[in-house]
Amino acid sequence: MSTTTGTAPAPPPPPGTPEAEALAASVAASAATSTTTASGSSAAAEEGEVMTGETWERMHGNRGDPGWAPPRVVMHYDVNARHTFTGIKAHEYTDQPEVMAAKVDALVRMVRKSSALVAYTGAGISTAAGIDDYATKSRAESAMSHDASGAERPKVKDWKLARPTKAHRVLAALFRAGILKHWVQQNHDSLPQKAGYPQYALNEIHGSLHDPANPIVPYEGQLRPDLCAWMNEWKKKADMCIALGTSMSGFTADSVPKSIAKRGYHHPVLCQGLVIINLQQTPYDEWAALRIYGRVDDVLTALVDRLGLGSQVSPMDTPLYTPNLPADCIVGEEQIRVPFNAQGEPCSTRSKQIVWDLHIGKHVKLTGGPYGGDIGKIAKKNEQGHYRIDFAHSINPTFNVVRRPFSLWFGSWWLEMAATGHGIVPGGKIPFVNVTEEEAAAAAAKANAVATAGAKNLGKYSTMLKVGLPEPVVRQKMQNDGVDAPIIDQFFVDAKAKSSS
Repeated sequence: MSTTTGTAPAPPPPPGTPEAEALAASVAASAATSTTTASGSSAAAEEGEVMTGETWERMHGNRGDPGWAPPRVVMHYDVNARHTFTGIKAHEYTDQPEVMAAKVDALVRMVRKSSALVAYTGAGISTAAGIDDYATKSRAESAMSHDASGAERPKVKDWKLARPTKAHRVLAALFRAGILKHWVQQNHDSLPQKAGYPQYALNEIHGSLHDPANPIVPYEGQLRPDLCAWMNEWKKKADMCIALGTSMSGFTADSVPKSIAKRGYHHPVLCQGLVIINLQQTPYDEWAALRIYGRVDDVLTALVDRLGLGSQVSPMDTPLYTPNLPADCIVGEEQIRVPFNAQGEPCSTRSKQIVWDLHIGKHVKLTGGPYGGDIGKIAKKNEQGHYRIDFAHSINPTFNVVRRPFSLWFGSWWLEMAATGHGIVPGGKIPFVNVTEEEAAAAAAKANAVATAGAKNLGKYSTMLKVGLPEPVVRQKMQNDGVDAPIIDQFFVDAKAKSSS
């Protein structure tokens, strides 16, 4: 993932398009290769086998006890946890019971001293929900394949249908108790919000399945500058960070735990530093004030119980979050007044505030992100109360070509957030605003004009294919003529779609 905030590269392929499907297939193939390779080189640990060849700081954290016993080896995986950024192997470890108890006690003391606690989470926090991560190998053998009771974890085919884990529910309870102040979320799955954690204290730095103005950011994509600024603000003011289920393998967002770890190391009185909870090793283990090897759900459950907040954690069968709207904001069915103006900016003048109309068929314009300015139509409201927005006339501004139709989802929690004055970042815009039928028609006409012009410009290459010239020859001709690579790729995708229809 590109972590720059300079010139934007081509936006990510929209979900549902051939480009997105090709990317997903590539990722799936890579994951399958990793799993096969890992399975071939995996081995269960011998009884009593422990971590060796590491300093006590890497095993326990620099504020740990050098006398604590080493973590037990759960599984050997002689492959890297990730293909890029790190050479750390995917071996899994757990702390021995008496050490785990001592580490949880230490964590409790640190949490009670903290006044600006930040959570930093990766894919490992969601594996118990049935969402695979990237660093876990040989899924069936991993310690993450079953919970503490031995029950097999659920499996989900559609991330949008996943339910929050115990860890998500614990973090939501810690926020309600005033202990957790902020959450930097690398995942896209919206499980924090489903667990009742408020969007206004959540930075979805790598994008979201349920924010059309902040869709999933691919590796070559660009992070939203406002989310980066918000992340950097908390990086500076946090006095403690708990990193959960993340390999911290080199993304820009990893600067959050890294900075807090170093501040805690050099200024231990002012900053509690970094706590890492993970089954695998990470590049920052020796910088961590406390290093805990274990399942995230188990450790956080022990933490919240020791804090006396266990009863505040919602049970696993609790219905998912539903928006709680102030009565005075409800204008009508699927209509709410939000304290934002026509540009989506915060607005305290009631006469200039807008009404969100979320009826099926209404048009909305995105206020930012890679598709900022695009106009879509609300097409569906599902059983969970989330809205699907269809985009049929999106223009790629870099190459001035019309994108293939795609859809983005909008989470139900945004109704409560917008109605109570919360944008994507504090003081920022809401994801979209309504537009008139005339504005939508004008956008469609513009897209049709761009598509018509593009078809005329590419017409000679279609003719070349029709008379039987092979694709490599036509592709080379397009390159020689200076046609941009994304347009060439899209041309052949469209040509193959037409020939197969």
